[in-house]
Amino acid sequence: MSRSVEIDQEVLDSCKVIHTSWNELTKVWTLPVIHALGLHEPARFNELKRRIEGISATSLAERLSELEKHGVVARRVFPESPPRVEYTLTAKGLELKEILKELGEWAIRWSGQPSTPR
Repeated sequence: MSRSVEIDQEVLDSCKVIHTSWNELTKVWTLPVIHALGLHEPARFNELKRRIEGISATSLAERLSELEKHGVVARRVFPESPPRVEYTLTAKGLELKEILKELGEWAIRWSGQPSTPR
């Protein structure tokens, strides 16, 4: 006998927030950019490009811009000639980095293991 469980609006709204965040995180190059930036901060554009094998300048610029828009990355421009730009993770980005580290540990721990019913 199955029992239906009613999902209230608060749970649905939470699911939408999680789904939106997940979709942003799983865009191509987003996780490598966060990881590379977390290795050593602050980092300049070309430094990050060297750390992320295979990423194009266009993809890196797009990901940094998106992450800045979402408050994960901070961009600081120094008024020098030529201008110097450095990127760092914000408090939100640092927290996300720790969550992703835990997710990575979970994925490694469970990789290759057959799923078993409860």
